[in-house]
Amino acid sequence: MSMLKLGGCCIVFTLVLLFALPVLSAEPAKKRYVLAVVPNQPAITLHKNWTPLVQYLSKQLGVDIELKLYDKIDVFLEDTQKGAADFTYSAPNMFYLAYQKQKYVPLVRSSHQLQGQVFVRKDSPYTKVSELKGKTIASVGPKSICSVITRHALLTGQGAINYNSSFSGSTINVAKSVLLGKVDAGVTLDTSVINDAPEMLSEFRVILRTEKIAPHPLAAHPRVPKKLQNAVTKAVLALDQSEEGRRILKDVKLVDPVKADFKRDYGFFAKVDLEGPRQQSK
Repeated sequence: MSMLKLGGCCIVFTLVLLFALPVLSAEPAKKRYVLAVVPNQPAITLHKNWTPLVQYLSKQLGVDIELKLYDKIDVFLEDTQKGAADFTYSAPNMFYLAYQKQKYVPLVRSSHQLQGQVFVRKDSPYTKVSELKGKTIASVGPKSICSVITRHALLTGQGAINYNSSFSGSTINVAKSVLLGKVDAGVTLDTSVINDAPEMLSEFRVILRTEKIAPHPLAAHPRVPKKLQNAVTKAVLALDQSEEGRRILKDVKLVDPVKADFKRDYGFFAKVDLEGPRQQSK
């Protein structure tokens, strides 16, 4: 009888353990997603600027969003074009390249549009684009958005011209190259010199402005559930309702955010040469 009771006790104890297991086990791990950000600033700056938004989205959506930063633009392009990232923030032309390969979905963008410009020294003899035929024009690099959209305007617009390309690596270096007479003209976004080299503004004269285009989108890979895509869009738009939220958006250049639309915002790039000049002039 005692053995039976002992066996019964063992059975009861085992059942108690089985019922207790769900309570004692750890909570299920949150779903993890990777957000890849274009390396248009030093990694330390991007980490500082993007961390608040990543933490906010992770908390609001109940998922774990990991920020992925890059040292080289080519590695970023390779990752996004093979679909390694769940979410991306990239220049419009780079987004379009990823869309062609992976069909990334643009979710939200700033409402402030981008415009390229060609400028010369204030005392330059050149007063119109046609006079730059065969001359050397400096830009940040062959894949920068200002280079892509301005090159498109120079090669296909009214009075289209051929010219030599020189890549300077940064807006400030482009401005310096023009100022020192190393090149005949420079290419930037209309806001870049204002932001990066305001003291040089009075030294230049703009001779061409491109059409305006939609800026960098925050985009999602199609494998990200539609419900989560919509939640990200809603969460980003909600940030614009508070002063602290607007500060977070300003740091990641999503000022005055709006919902993005692929055809309306980025269909333009279907007619643009995204590869850039094949050779760099010396």
